[in-house]
Parts: sequence; C-alpha cells; structure tokens
Amino acid sequence: MNEVCVCHLAETPRRILLIKFKHIGDVLLVTPLVRVLRENYPEATLSLLVFGATGAVLEGNPWIDTVRCYERGSGVVDLARLYLWLYRSRFDLVIDLSGGGDRGAICTWVTRARDRFGHLLTRVPWQRNLSNRLAYNRMQPEPDHEGHTILRDLKMVAPLQLHYEGLHVTLPVDEVAMHTVSGLLAQEGVDSNTPICVMHATSRWMFKCPPPATMAKVADAIVRTYGLRVVLTCADVPGEIRYVSEMMANVDTAPVVLGGRLNLQEMAALLKRAAWYIGVDTAPSHMAAALDIPSLVIFGPTKPHLWGPWPNGTLRQPYPRAGGAHQAGQHRVCRLDWSCIPCDRAGCDGSKVSRCLVEISPEYIMENMAQQREAFH
Repeated sequence: MNEVCVCHLAETPRRILLIKFKHIGDVLLVTPLVRVLRENYPEATLSLLVFGATGAVLEGNPWIDTVRCYERGSGVVDLARLYLWLYRSRFDLVIDLSGGGDRGAICTWVTRARDRFGHLLTRVPWQRNLSNRLAYNRMQPEPDHEGHTILRDLKMVAPLQLHYEGLHVTLPVDEVAMHTVSGLLAQEGVDSNTPICVMHATSRWMFKCPPPATMAKVADAIVRTYGLRVVLTCADVPGEIRYVSEMMANVDTAPVVLGGRLNLQEMAALLKRAAWYIGVDTAPSHMAAALDIPSLVIFGPTKPHLWGPWPNGTLRQPYPRAGGAHQAGQHRVCRLDWSCIPCDRAGCDGSKVSRCLVEISPEYIMENMAQQREAFH
C-alpha cells in the first residue's frame, strides 16, 4: 500500500504528541496523520501542540485527546508552564512537524520522550542543526518540495510502518456555529433551501489574490450561470475587508457579505452549508475540501502540488508541479499554464504583485468552473 522502512519501537507508544507550530491550514492538514496514528495505536492518548488560534480547527476532532495551544509572545511564565506540561506528560512518542525550527526542537527535547522524530535540515550550515541533533533521536531527512504536505507528514514517520487505506482531512462542525450561521444568512434573506457558493478570494498575503474587479465579475457570472447565491468571506483584518469592499463596488448582483464576521467554527459551518466553494491558496480552501465541498482554488506563484485542496480518501499525489489547471476528485486547481508558475515568490521579483493573477481573466476562471462541474457531476 505504501512504501516504508521498518522501524521497531522498543514498546508500543502509549502517549503520543504531535507538534505543529505553523498556520491554520498547516494544522488542519495534520489531521490525516492524526487519524492514521489513532488507527494504528488505538490504546494511546494523542495530543497536539500548536500556536494559539490555530487550535480552533481541531476542536471536536474525535481522534485527538488533548490540544495544547501556545500563544507566541505570551511571556516567560506561560513558556515555563508549557515546558512543565511537556515534561510532566511523559510522552513516549513525539513527532515534530514544524519544519525544523528551534521552537519545536526545544519542546521536543523537553519531553525527554523515548522516540523523538524531527527533520535534519540539509540546506543550512551544519551549526543550524545543533538543536535538532540534540532534540531528535530519530532524525529524518528534510523532505523535498515535490509532494503534498500531507504525504510529507506521512513520510516523516514512514519508519513506523503505519497502515492506512485512505487519507482524510477531518474538520468537525459545531452545532452552535451552524445555528449562528443559519441566523446570519436568514438576516440576509437566504433560507435553508437556497444553494450558496462561498467565495473567499483574500489572503493575508495579497500576492496570492486576483484583483477584486476580476473576482467581482466571477461572482456575477456564478449567479447568472448557476443560480447560486454568492457569499463573500474574509478575515477581520483591514486589507481583506478593503478587498471585499472593492469587490462590492464592482458587482452587478447582490452577494451576501459575511467578511470579518465569522470565527473559524462559524466559517466551517458556512462551508458545510455550501454547494460550491471558490477561493485562493489560504486556510478556508483546505476547510472546504475537508468538508467535501466541491472547490475551485485559484493559484498563482504558490505551489498546488504542496498545498492544493486534498481529495479525501486518496493516497496519491493529487496535483503536478506545473502544467496549468488540474482536477483531483471534485476539487480543481485553477492557474495559468505559464513556464514561470510556480515561482514561489511574493509577487513577480518580490514586488508583492503577481502578474499571473493580475492577468487571469474571469472568463478563464468560469471555464475552469464549467470543466470542474462537468467532471464531478
């Protein structure tokens, strides 16, 4: 099923810790590994250590016993409490998926666990690996950048010879949040029988986003072509709120605007309610895919072969590195077929402006939506 190297642990782990000091989407994409570990070690307790707000996407996850959230910059006292918890919890298997940073390495070392997995960095000076060599006793080669992040996480623990038949991203949806979202939609005249398309066209990094006028035309075309009510979302930050305002200044139809009004649980509830999702390379795109909502995700300079929406149940790499648009299950990556894509830069030559997104047309995006709809219907 999956190629692995055999690694015999001295004892079956009873207390497992995963560390993921990354962003919301990264944390959500750890859940396939979480489920695999739970299924292979059903008697073990399983804990996750993440940065503060990212833990919200793990709430209610049936495969996890404990989520510990560390707030960056919270001071020496909170850090000491974290280290004390790590030491006293007596973990016997720790897997640091944070990418080789010192913070994850130090936390791993504090546990004094019997088996401690982490990356040996290969593209840095040798002294950069000192903390890693001290922290991990089962160091794994730094992963290449050719496989999806879910498969890279599994590769980290390949020596454990874990068995699995499918890889699933898990995102529980809170009933209270569902009720809240239903109320918000009702206030906008959207009842439970109205099919909606959630559009999340913003990111904290605007070089990932097409121009607001482009997405405004896409929103209008979705209404006219498919009869869906478009709901616009974004984070509650000035840049993203401004982007949605510019979209609204260019639309002819009447999208519902919930931008800046939803927390993560409510965002999940809204996505659960959706018939379709369209977005960019950002956390809600992973949330929609986790809920099996047909998703069209627009990519520019960033890498869909690493971060594309995961088709639940698959085992193989879903997206190629290059080659334009690509379908994986009911999800589709929409990007231009340019030789420079993906460049993985913050805009062309670091300008914060990505020409491959500035020049992507509403017509091209709608063509991809039509191809996606044809593929999964």
